[in-house]
Amino acid sequence: MARARITGVLLAAVALAAAQAPPALPTFTDITRAAGVAFTHQNGATGDKWYPELFGGGVVVLDADDDSWPDLLFVNGRPWASTAPAAHRLYRNNHDGTFRDVTAGSGFDRAAVYGLGAAVADYDNDGRDDVFLTTVDGGRLYRQEARGRFTDVTRAAGVTNRGFTVSAAWLDYDRDGLADLFVGNYVQWSPALEVRCAQGGEIGYCGPDAYKPTAPVLYRNLGGGRFADVTARAGMGEAADKVMGVAVLDYNTDGWPDLFIGSDRVPARLYRNTGRGGFVDEGLPAGVALSEQGVARANMGVDAADFDRSGRPHILVGNFVSEMLGLYRNTDGRFFTDVAPRSEVGRASLLMVTWAVFFFDADLDGWLDIFALNGGTDESQGRDARARLSMPPLLLRNRGTGTFENVSARLGAAFTRPVMGRGAAHADIDGDGDLDLALTTLNGPATLLRNDTPAGRTWLRVRVRGTRATRSGLGVVVRVTGPGGTQSQTVRSGSSYASQSDLALTFGFGNDTAPVAVEVVWPSGTRQAFAAVRPNQTIVVDESRGLVVTAAPSAPPRPGAAVLPR
Repeated sequence: MARARITGVLLAAVALAAAQAPPALPTFTDITRAAGVAFTHQNGATGDKWYPELFGGGVVVLDADDDSWPDLLFVNGRPWASTAPAAHRLYRNNHDGTFRDVTAGSGFDRAAVYGLGAAVADYDNDGRDDVFLTTVDGGRLYRQEARGRFTDVTRAAGVTNRGFTVSAAWLDYDRDGLADLFVGNYVQWSPALEVRCAQGGEIGYCGPDAYKPTAPVLYRNLGGGRFADVTARAGMGEAADKVMGVAVLDYNTDGWPDLFIGSDRVPARLYRNTGRGGFVDEGLPAGVALSEQGVARANMGVDAADFDRSGRPHILVGNFVSEMLGLYRNTDGRFFTDVAPRSEVGRASLLMVTWAVFFFDADLDGWLDIFALNGGTDESQGRDARARLSMPPLLLRNRGTGTFENVSARLGAAFTRPVMGRGAAHADIDGDGDLDLALTTLNGPATLLRNDTPAGRTWLRVRVRGTRATRSGLGVVVRVTGPGGTQSQTVRSGSSYASQSDLALTFGFGNDTAPVAVEVVWPSGTRQAFAAVRPNQTIVVDESRGLVVTAAPSAPPRPGAAVLPR
């Protein structure tokens, strides 16, 4: 009897220890070379210290060959005196964890621009992803003609912006079924306006205060491949911004897409969509324009998502060293509270210079985690010397209680390597269900990190196809309900920093294997509901026809293709 009692106590102790043990985390493995990715960012620096040399190197996820697998476009700068095309790189997914460089003949091989980033959507609703490339001289619009061939249609489309553009986003702000384009201009800059700053007797980079602010540009899609500049009409014409990051969100859940605009050292904006063709800046009254101390921060990369399952999107912002991340919790659809200063989010990021940020479910447990790519500014404009350093990225795991823990050191050696980070995007590149990372560095190589999530995690990927809405499904809300509760995500362009992740939505369920219910809410208000959808697959939902495709996420290796070791 005594032995039985002891055995029972031991079993209870083991069960309690297991319940209290931290959950298994993914490992991120550097597969860059094995995957065939060989992109190196070039900022054109030769010692003259031109301001744009501190920026750029974005990466975007797109489908460049109509096979529903995520391809990658890396955006490059170039030498300032050169007239040759920049070394942008387009990589096609081979369906086996590797990529093939298909830049030659793509149209991007003829892009003679100093590029910074890009945004992706199907603006002409022909079923193919198009690309707006952000550049130091306003940007270029590329229409995908067919399977990986892109044509520069900037002039023909009426896109006439000439500003120093870092980030952009597509959205259907007037809900007419056509993707409109928001272009975030940074500062008034050109070679003729370059400001020389001396640090310790040497020429250095000036900070944003040395340059005048400017206004963004909003282009309304008129159809037929044409756009009209509606910035002033929409209430965005004030030249007071220095836009670094753009996030599309519906923060008051009224069905109209709003915009959060992160600006460098000037107040951020929260543009509320009036539903009548205009926007009103609610940044100050909503509590997202400034820090808790009433100071405008760096506001570099930005994102927005419902990380606590409240049904409301919250805002994530990357900032400079000693400023920490901003994590603005949406309390009621009108007001936000920055919860970072009194949490692990603030402590983990305080000494970082953070560029790209986004929410994603790194471990497929059903809760959106925080990723932040960090790296110094090279010269740091004479500020804290710590900001000159390469820095490792951060992954803050969502505990499911509205709080986060810093698990960065437990994700493998590849994840903890310091870099001069800039752009970042996530996508399931190998079809195994978890989200992998594509990262860029300033004047350095790109990195592809494969997510090796512990076995047994289940997931569902949802793609949407609009008919009355945009073909890309911009603004569509997808809710998935399983044994662990209801998750909500929105299809949106932009976010991160000068980059964009996959438009497909990934939902994790931990180890639950039960079927889930899926609800899709379209910008028109149309709702579609699908019961008993099995996990571990990709589904496609069409606005007119409903659930039209279910597909396995992966394909068997092609003959002769290399399968990367796990």
